[in-house]
Amino acid sequence: MTNGPHRFGNRWRPRALAVVLAVAALLVAGATAAQAHDILVGTSPVDGSTAKVVPARVTLTFDQPALAVGTEILVTGPAGQVQRGAAVLVDNIVTEHLQPGSPAGRYAVIWRVTSNDGHPVSGRFSFTATSPSPGQQLTSTTSRPPTPAGVSGQSHVLRWVWAGSALLLMLLAVFIFTRNPRTSLYDEGDPKS
Repeated sequence: MTNGPHRFGNRWRPRALAVVLAVAALLVAGATAAQAHDILVGTSPVDGSTAKVVPARVTLTFDQPALAVGTEILVTGPAGQVQRGAAVLVDNIVTEHLQPGSPAGRYAVIWRVTSNDGHPVSGRFSFTATSPSPGQQLTSTTSRPPTPAGVSGQSHVLRWVWAGSALLLMLLAVFIFTRNPRTSLYDEGDPKS
């Protein structure tokens, strides 16, 4: 039996392989959980539809319940922003009430919802109304609620984090399996050499 680098490498490599496989399993499990974000299954009004009047509310329905933290809906029409108050969340349905008297025209809805796993998902849709909603007509000087802060998609950031983690894992594996192990202390004074 030799006490050379082969003995050291044979003992060290299975452990390194086990560590790499464990990290890979965690990344795959984490990626599966990250893909479990809420999915928008319907809107009212329907995206791209034409309504007879501006609706009193905009409703988004998701495939699973969401969290209230970070959930926002911004509705903009010909007179500017028309959402009224904070979005209301009940299980998997998010509702945003609109200002009475909103004028006819095209409306854009930008939304962000926090999935049950804590990660935000976002999107946008639009609809057109051929008549204003009942109530006092909004003008550009009518006071409107403040703009919600930063409605944006952060799911792209999460994808980059997972891609970067996978790349680092691959580089670590290449380093581990292509590196020559150091000479052990037993080789330096081996009288049989």
